[in-house]
Amino acid sequence: MDLILYIAAILIAIWAQTNVKNVYNRFSKVAASTRLTGFDVAQLIMRRQGVNDVNVELTQSLLGDHYDPRSKTVRLSPNVYNTNSIAAIAIAAHEVGHVLQDHEGYAFLKLRNSMLPLAIVSGNLAWVVIIIGFFTSTLGFIYAGLLMLGVIAFFQLVTLPLEYDASARANRFLVEEGIIGFEDVPYVKKMLNAAALTYVAALATTLLQIVRILLLTQRRR
Repeated sequence: MDLILYIAAILIAIWAQTNVKNVYNRFSKVAASTRLTGFDVAQLIMRRQGVNDVNVELTQSLLGDHYDPRSKTVRLSPNVYNTNSIAAIAIAAHEVGHVLQDHEGYAFLKLRNSMLPLAIVSGNLAWVVIIIGFFTSTLGFIYAGLLMLGVIAFFQLVTLPLEYDASARANRFLVEEGIIGFEDVPYVKKMLNAAALTYVAALATTLLQIVRILLLTQRRR
């Protein structure tokens, strides 16, 4: 059973990453009805929403697009920053959705940011502690590692409404600001939904791993 859970967790993670890359590759080749690039879209939405203290920068990391609330910076990968594809404007608008969450003091963003240091520590140490626990047959270590995985799972759970809200804002802004035509809306939604599913898959993977470790622990008792 634990082997099945392990394989299931790996397959879910692979499927989610493959799916978002395939959808991204597809829509990065489809030009939107606007001539605006991802950079232009990000600047336009922030300007019209009254946000003047956030910079938009180029990053070289493929699909490494993100909003950094600490430095007030939206970082966009080259194909998002420089092109007017469906993928580019969808991703840029999504990241600006996070900007507006920060600007408004969105509750889930505050909770996620407050949890981030603990989640990073848990992510770095959870498996190390669990492996030590199994090698030394020390239940205390195993349960400590499981607690860390629980922190990661809760962090991922909090992230879900944050991501879906940013995507909903992106869809709304792109239509309301006249950046895309109605014919582009279904494609934008497909792009954003594929990205959001990676967060769902990450949570599912973590939960399956927790169940797997619990089963292994019960077998050793």
